[in-house]
Amino acid sequence: MTPSKRLPQASTLLLLLLLVLIASFLSLAMGDMEIDVQGLFQYFEGTASSQTQFILQEIRLPRTLVSLLAGASLGLSGALLQTYTRNPLADSSTLGINAGVGLVLTLALTQLNLTDPFFIRFLPFFAIPGGLATVALASFLSHQKGQGIHPIKLIIAGVTLSTILSSSLIAITGQVNTQKLNYVVTWLAGRMTGNNWESLAIATPILIILWGFSYSQARPLNLLQLKDETAIGLGLPLKQKRRLLLLLASALVAFSLSLAGNITLVGLLASHISQILFPPDHHWRLPASMLTGALLLLTADTLTRTYLVGSNIPTGITLTLIGTPYFLYLLRKQMNHS
Repeated sequence: MTPSKRLPQASTLLLLLLLVLIASFLSLAMGDMEIDVQGLFQYFEGTASSQTQFILQEIRLPRTLVSLLAGASLGLSGALLQTYTRNPLADSSTLGINAGVGLVLTLALTQLNLTDPFFIRFLPFFAIPGGLATVALASFLSHQKGQGIHPIKLIIAGVTLSTILSSSLIAITGQVNTQKLNYVVTWLAGRMTGNNWESLAIATPILIILWGFSYSQARPLNLLQLKDETAIGLGLPLKQKRRLLLLLASALVAFSLSLAGNITLVGLLASHISQILFPPDHHWRLPASMLTGALLLLTADTLTRTYLVGSNIPTGITLTLIGTPYFLYLLRKQMNHS
């Protein structure tokens, strides 16, 4: 790629980064109690009032960081899954990964009766196989003999499995105490559950490592956009790379959902926006998907807790209302092409 072509792409990426920084500032400033620029600077200097310090340090700053980390990770997982399946409708929610992760988390919290915060914070490690198993089952159900995986059937299988598993979560928790039932219901609705410093301390380094490892796969991801025969001819170990992508996507989703709740369609929207803004090169699309995902989740969370305060509407519901019409548009478009 020539320097002249890299310049507008780099400028677009910097613009996305600037928008994320502005959204982060607004997230810290907006809420029940508005905090001006001077108040924010005083907080970072350590001279803010005790009330301002408490609001920022214990409520808004961890919530902003959760939105940034989870949004970026879900945007990245969306890009990985769409390349893995070669399906523009692929997302952790439409492939059933969210539901698989949620089932494992729910079983651990209810049936195993885990109450020690130390074990609860490490649950995402055990939730990864749940996401892998669900998307593997969806792929198996949508496979056509001699033709591979059918894109529309894959989404139908994923959504069906998600519905079944999500219903099972309520049935499982309905047999235990009200507190655990409320936790699972609010998690399913997309209410942030990991907006505390302890959860962030565990998830942040792991997610950053996953980001770096995912970006190192940019060239193989570019090759996966080609026909299988061409990719294999260029030396790509196809099956090995697809398994790795699925593992990376499931890990990103598991840790993101443990922080932000059952957030849906962020990966779908972020990946599509990055495809509009950038050429089919994952060296650009992966960071663009991350920045877009972070911007989407952070904006939705800020608007929800600022303008819908008292309505008890979780951030996940707001994102679903935004993303569902676009998903239906893509589904109709895909069906017409099929």
